[in-house]
Amino acid sequence: MYNAHMSPAPTASPSSPPPRSDSVRVWSIALLAFLIGLLLSGSIMLLYETKRQNLRRQAVTDLTIKAAHDIQEQLNRSLSSTYALAAVIRQGNGRIDNFQELAKEMLELYPGLSALQLVPGGVITEIFPLQGNEKAIGLNLLDKSNTNKEALSALRHGSLTLAGPFELVQGGLALMGRLPVYVKGAEGQKRFWGFTAAMIRLEAFFDTLQLHRTLSADFNYRISRIKPDTGTLDLFWKQGGELTRPVSQKIVIPNGEWNLSVEPVGGWYQWRVLLAEGGVVLVLSTLAALTAYWLARQPVVLRRMVEERTREFSEINDRLKSEVVERRHAEEALQASDLKLRSIFASLTEVILVLDAEGRYLEIAPTSTKKLYLPPDELLGKKIPDLFPKEQADLFVSTIGKALAAGTTVTVDYSLNIEGEEVWFTGNVTPMPGGRVIWSAHDITQRKRAEEERLKLEKQMLHAQKLESLGVLAGGIAHDFNNILTVIVGNTDLALMRLTPDSPAVENLRRIEMAATRASDLAHQMLAYSGKGHFITEELDLNRLVEEMGHMLSVSVSKKARLSYHLSRPLPAVTADATQIRQVLMNLVINASEAIGDQNGVITVSTGCVQCTESRLDGGWLSDPVQPGPYVYLEVSDTGCGMDRDTMAKIFEPFFTTKFTGRGLGMAAVLGIVRGHLGAIRVQSEPGRGSTFRVVLPAGDAPARLRYAESESGENWRGSGTVLLIDDEDNIRALGSEMLGELGFQVVSAADGREGMEIFCSRNDIVLVLLDLTMPQMDGEQCLRELRRIDPRVRVVMSSGFSEHEVSGKFLGKGISGFVQKPYKLSALREVLSSLNLESSPPRR
Repeated sequence: MYNAHMSPAPTASPSSPPPRSDSVRVWSIALLAFLIGLLLSGSIMLLYETKRQNLRRQAVTDLTIKAAHDIQEQLNRSLSSTYALAAVIRQGNGRIDNFQELAKEMLELYPGLSALQLVPGGVITEIFPLQGNEKAIGLNLLDKSNTNKEALSALRHGSLTLAGPFELVQGGLALMGRLPVYVKGAEGQKRFWGFTAAMIRLEAFFDTLQLHRTLSADFNYRISRIKPDTGTLDLFWKQGGELTRPVSQKIVIPNGEWNLSVEPVGGWYQWRVLLAEGGVVLVLSTLAALTAYWLARQPVVLRRMVEERTREFSEINDRLKSEVVERRHAEEALQASDLKLRSIFASLTEVILVLDAEGRYLEIAPTSTKKLYLPPDELLGKKIPDLFPKEQADLFVSTIGKALAAGTTVTVDYSLNIEGEEVWFTGNVTPMPGGRVIWSAHDITQRKRAEEERLKLEKQMLHAQKLESLGVLAGGIAHDFNNILTVIVGNTDLALMRLTPDSPAVENLRRIEMAATRASDLAHQMLAYSGKGHFITEELDLNRLVEEMGHMLSVSVSKKARLSYHLSRPLPAVTADATQIRQVLMNLVINASEAIGDQNGVITVSTGCVQCTESRLDGGWLSDPVQPGPYVYLEVSDTGCGMDRDTMAKIFEPFFTTKFTGRGLGMAAVLGIVRGHLGAIRVQSEPGRGSTFRVVLPAGDAPARLRYAESESGENWRGSGTVLLIDDEDNIRALGSEMLGELGFQVVSAADGREGMEIFCSRNDIVLVLLDLTMPQMDGEQCLRELRRIDPRVRVVMSSGFSEHEVSGKFLGKGISGFVQKPYKLSALREVLSSLNLESSPPRR
């Protein structure tokens, strides 16, 4: 603040000219800047021009090397005619009968050749073409009176020499190449025959070479040599003017060398370019001087402006004193209001943001929530697309656009990953003036989780209902299937018993028996899926199971597919249901065969042991949580069409199939069986590279032992008395009657429980009742109850397709004497009946 008693400092008038000292200083600085700019820009231009000249000289050097190479190649090609004639002479051992024809062909083949000569003994005898060369006939090149130096050199060194250029009588310059020719003498020694010679006219040679294409009219060039006899320079070919600083390249020729020199027309420097560069230097220097003049003059102008403004500010300062007091009171009121607003925000638990139309964070309310995606200082000023994944960013930006377009609040639900946890929000986006919105978000994670839990329970209930329906269907099919298999197995057993061991039908019947046994296992599997069966696990040797299925697998795959086995031995035993593991192997092999299709391919079945750790089991295995430890693996790989990632993600889903006639249950069953055995499965595949399925099962402590057939104790046991057979299937009644007859019993049969009760009440010689569990009108359970009511001591053996475990649990304490599971063989029926000690049980009175 200025003192009121102080007078303002005297200042120069705005229109007064600057002092002379200031003008001198400004112009001095401008001149210095001009000189410095001249020096710097001139140095830069000099460096640029030097580099440009080097590049141009390098380009001319490359052209010169190429032109020299072309001349040398063309010259060698033309002189090769002498070697061709020499080869013909050696082949004829000094004779050449078709010289004229050969010479004519060579002149056409080698453009640039003017004539070919034969010089036997050094005397020219033949020339083609002869016209214009008649005087050379009979000339002896080795005669002392007119000895040819190049000919003697060729003879001395035994190699091609090149004479010239020399002027021809006909006019023009020419070259003469002479090659000494040696043939075998009478005693096999090497004998000098003479020369083959080729004359090259330089005009025709260079016309054929088309040197003007490589060295255009933009270049001056000359070709010269050093004369071997005098050592003087001989310039024999040139184009354009004189050369000052040419680029030279040597051309190697027989017994010497040429020199090709090239220089651009007008020399290396281009005066127009130099003038342009000088102009650029002057322009840059002038600009530097003008810039320095402007900068040096600014302090003078600014000083005058400061003096003028200082006087104005002293007046304004007085007015500001009163405004400062008023503003202080306003700021205190604003701070109180801001403190109140912050207290309100601190009590809120919601996220409150202010954003613009592009999604840029403008403000973040200081609420008590900790549910921000990033700290506030990392959000402010940033745009939503720069912070969030594209799909999420598009949702947020489009919601802001909808709110601004509609002019009303828009609600959106979304989730964010905050500190590794998924948090759900419901956001209300309200438009504000100026193209901004207020985004308030409330945490609804608990509500979302409750909804997800409810949906999960609904899905589980629907899935359970679906499984129950499938179970009822599977149970009914398995029951009927077991009745059919009982007839097959029983009749096969009776047929085997009645045939001699050497009968040709025995092997076929045993195969029928084996297939029926496996079909029975499948029926038990269906019962297990229906909830009415119980899997029977045992210690299995995985290698033996694979080998037993070898024949069935070979007839199940395509004829184009070849099965290969790699079984590791020995393997630890695995505790598993054999039927389930057979189903897994069969499904995997059939899938591999269908992947190969009509092409030739290989299906490889492998077994082995592997030590699984937690990290190894995390890598792409499908399973429930499994324990680390030793495992036995079963692997099926193929060379088929393979699968893409989408197919691999769905392959184990129920009802998903890529086959036209498929049902999509095979691989789902495989996964269920593997999980039921506390194992895991992994699939690796690429389109066009085949697939590999690896199943791992927990290994036992001991190695697998071979299973031996049980001894057939009691094979000769026979019973006596009357047996009441109650079953609703005619075929089973017929089969059972025949089996019981084979065991020495008399048999009466009934088609259902009511008929069985009537027969039981009408007779008193019945020692045993063989009762089916599932029948119409009166089932086995009701019939057993009535039989026990009539005679508590009655012996009842229950027959069913359900497992003994299931039936025994159902009839525990209800008085059944035994159980035989369908389908059964004669040996199984004998074993059950022999254990009842029927001889000590008198008939009912």
